[in-house]
Amino acid sequence: MSDGATGNDDIPSSRMARGKIAARTGLKMGGNYARYLARRSVGGDADAARSKLHTSNARDLFSELAKLRGTALKLAQGMSVDPAFFPEEFTEVLAQAQYQVPPMGAALVRRLVRQQLGAYPEAVFASFEPEAVAAASLGQVHRARLKDGRDVAVKVQYPHVRESIDADLSMARKLAERFVGTGSVDRYLEEVRARLLEETDYLQEGRNIEFFAAQYNDDRIVTPRWIEAYTTQTVLTMTWVEGVHLDAYLASEPSQESRDRYAQTLWDFVHDQVAADNLTVHADAHPGNFLFMPDGRIGVLDFGCVKRFPRAFRDDMIGLFSAQLDGDSKRLERQYEALDLLPADFSDEQRDYFRSLLMDIGEIIATPYRSDVYWFGSTETIDRFRALMPRLTGREAFKNRRPVGSHHFVYVNRLVFGMLSMLTDLKATVQVARGRDQLLRVITQD
Repeated sequence: MSDGATGNDDIPSSRMARGKIAARTGLKMGGNYARYLARRSVGGDADAARSKLHTSNARDLFSELAKLRGTALKLAQGMSVDPAFFPEEFTEVLAQAQYQVPPMGAALVRRLVRQQLGAYPEAVFASFEPEAVAAASLGQVHRARLKDGRDVAVKVQYPHVRESIDADLSMARKLAERFVGTGSVDRYLEEVRARLLEETDYLQEGRNIEFFAAQYNDDRIVTPRWIEAYTTQTVLTMTWVEGVHLDAYLASEPSQESRDRYAQTLWDFVHDQVAADNLTVHADAHPGNFLFMPDGRIGVLDFGCVKRFPRAFRDDMIGLFSAQLDGDSKRLERQYEALDLLPADFSDEQRDYFRSLLMDIGEIIATPYRSDVYWFGSTETIDRFRALMPRLTGREAFKNRRPVGSHHFVYVNRLVFGMLSMLTDLKATVQVARGRDQLLRVITQD
């Protein structure tokens, strides 16, 4: 068997090569828009035409990002769990970034394993499945068995991913600065860069796995365990966790009792992390990282993206949540300022605009916590976020454009929107009181 890589396995790493693909994507989406305008000019169903435009653009975007993988595809994952800010057609298509990335060929995988572990996979492992069981933005997973009989998952990182981080963030910076001004996004992109450097170090991910296993493995949550002897920076071996992803679980038409049980576990897991004294959260809360296990437990995967918060930020964030629940405008103002949501150099007009927007966003997030039990079967929460879009993208937003808030919010947003999205998909009833009271105890104990 040849160990050479095919042309389809060539993942561009230079800024020029990746920039060409980005430019080609823009041309495709521009063509889609031109066709949409042409169809609209001759009449027809405007809503159907607009939906077709969004779907075509989302498919073209996913197709090109899948070639880039790496940071670019991580952005697609983030978009797919943030339904408040993108059309429904985009979130549906970009959800493929969680499950359906084109995998590397078997020949390239063999070569990468040999480079990292010193021998081809069939020599290292008792068995190794050449077809990937999952392919995501940074790497793909193969099922294997160790010679001691343990079933394991072997994650192999795509070539050039680490080298492409700066190129992709440079493209993201140029795009963002067209809308919000030079230098205004640097601290947020540096936060993303720091997490991506950690996420592409599989030795660090192995240590994260062991940390979370020690903290959370119980009768509700299962994490894999790290096999250090078979791990390098770009090949990670961990014990196998059996289960199905959210889409397959929902396709099985589970009972409401089952949905509620799993949703409660997800809710409690997120709040346990935020309230914990170790200030550490699994910050990649998209459906591809959770498995619904036959025995009722939830398997948690992918510990590359882990966020460690400064205590002051975590406590100020919970203080903001508490002030929102209490409707205390003076405390809200103090917390906005502490979290850099209302910078000192804002004009009165900017302060009024952002204060109003922040209060409305905070109220949407606080709503489920105002009762002890909340039903997530309605899309009300997501619909209310979507209703804010004209204020986020319209003329007033453009006039007051400027990123606000601590850079630590980058991964808080992913955690919150990821959780809300999954609970909404489950259409579950959740006992919210425990999570709410956990958070409030953090600041009453300080």
